[in-house]
Parts: sequence; C-alpha cells; structure tokens
Amino acid sequence: MKFSIITLSLITLASAAPAAKPQSGEISYGALNRDHIPCSVKGASAANCRPGAEANPYNRGCNAIEKCRGGVGDNVPPVTALTPTMES
Repeated sequence: MKFSIITLSLITLASAAPAAKPQSGEISYGALNRDHIPCSVKGASAANCRPGAEANPYNRGCNAIEKCRGGVGDNVPPVTALTPTMES
C-alpha cells in the first residue's frame, strides 16, 4: 500500500514538472507561414501563385420581399380545423 502511494506521488510530481521554456520570445516568419501553399515562380507550383475563383460567392439568402420564408403576405392558405366543431 505504501509503495503504491509513493509511486503515485512520484508520478504526479514528475508529470507536474514545468515544461522547457522556448529559446526565444519571438516567432519566426517561417513558423507563421507553415500552413500556406508554397509559391515558387519556378516549377510546377507556379499555379499556386495566383488565387483561383471564389469558391462560394456571397449570397444573402432569402429576403422577406422574395416571399420564400413565409410571414406576412405569403400565398399559403390558412390551415382549417380537421375535427368538426359544434355550433349552437
């Protein structure tokens, strides 16, 4: 029992040790550009130097004036009751 408590304590202390600090306080431009496609005028990657067409052009969606959302002025008839009602 004591051995397992001591072992658990040592593992906890070892995992809680501070991580190594970085060498410099600055981030290089190379590290910032690692997720970009390389653009080289020479070779096969020259096509990557020019952006292509916009993938999904901006669209505001459905406006109320187009009457595709419903609301006031839509041409949908009102729903009538399906069960008979008793009138006196």
